[in-house]
Amino acid sequence: MIDALLIINEAGALLFNWHPEELDEEGSDDLLSGFLTALNSFATFERGEDIKSLRLKETTFIFEKYDQLYQKLTFVVATKKTDLTELLHAFIHEIMNQFIAEYNNILDKEFDGEITIFRNFRENVDKISRNLGLDVLASNIEEIEKGTVLKAVIYIEPKGGNIFFIHAKQYLEKEKLSFLIPLILNSAQLLYQNHLNEPLHWFLINTVQSESTVVESRENILIVKQYNLSVDFENDFLSLEFFKDEGKYVKKPQKLIEKFENIKWDARIRQLFLIDLVGKVFYSQIFDEKYDCIDYIPETISFLTSAKKASIEIYHRVLFNAAIGGEKIITICVNFNNFALTLIGDIKDLNDFNMIQDVCLKIYKQLQ
Repeated sequence: MIDALLIINEAGALLFNWHPEELDEEGSDDLLSGFLTALNSFATFERGEDIKSLRLKETTFIFEKYDQLYQKLTFVVATKKTDLTELLHAFIHEIMNQFIAEYNNILDKEFDGEITIFRNFRENVDKISRNLGLDVLASNIEEIEKGTVLKAVIYIEPKGGNIFFIHAKQYLEKEKLSFLIPLILNSAQLLYQNHLNEPLHWFLINTVQSESTVVESRENILIVKQYNLSVDFENDFLSLEFFKDEGKYVKKPQKLIEKFENIKWDARIRQLFLIDLVGKVFYSQIFDEKYDCIDYIPETISFLTSAKKASIEIYHRVLFNAAIGGEKIITICVNFNNFALTLIGDIKDLNDFNMIQDVCLKIYKQLQ
């Protein structure tokens, strides 16, 4: 996705360069940095403008200047992917901020020709690349192009909801994704931090037609992946009595409890709770005492409510289940209209959306 990163001073000296591991083109970087510096200087002196981008037949160069220190710097990213502009602008700004912060004292004086001191910055670049999801972008695109169950990948900026990148084989509700995904993330993060004291790594939304949205939270980006599975049980699921009689089982919870008492539960479930839409628990099973989640369970309704809305807005489908994956604990909420079945498990046992779907389908089939 990124062919090269160059950091050049005003004299054209290459202070730092970086290439992905699969590319080895460092021998030409000194020559390239001199050419780009000369080109940029010509634009500045002759036209009074800085070059912001330069497009060749296959390669695009993105420029960002920093002139507030003694050494005036130009940060350059080279890529062959023209649709990555927004994402690469975020990348180059993060690179610039960290490079300036780390080497401020060295850069705010005359250049002495020593560049080995900047070599350790490679670790920063690798980390920034991971934090922006650039390490998995190529493999996600390849998977979509192969025609697998992965149909779309969207990169969303966590705070503002700006979409930095999309690669899709299906229609996307872009505006709704950019608004709803960060909203659900914030709700789920607060839930885990305040009640379970652990960070959130991802959350999942599954519809009754097995359309899945998986959202991975990284430091500087949300990686949103949409899958379409072949299982379609919408009509059968919505024909369950819970969806026919408004409030019936909430008003008479004993009848509801009877339906769940005879279910054979998956061994990966450590605790389970039946709760209504105001968070009242009226049935529970504790299979592992190490997982003390009873006080946390009522708060999961806010996450479920957000997920139900997102399922309708994004897919125009009823929600089947939604899940949150943290450091140790996974929470799965199965939608039963006027109430929810909330399952608690170990993230090591249930770390894949196919596993989660399998657990929920086993429960649903026993309720038919």
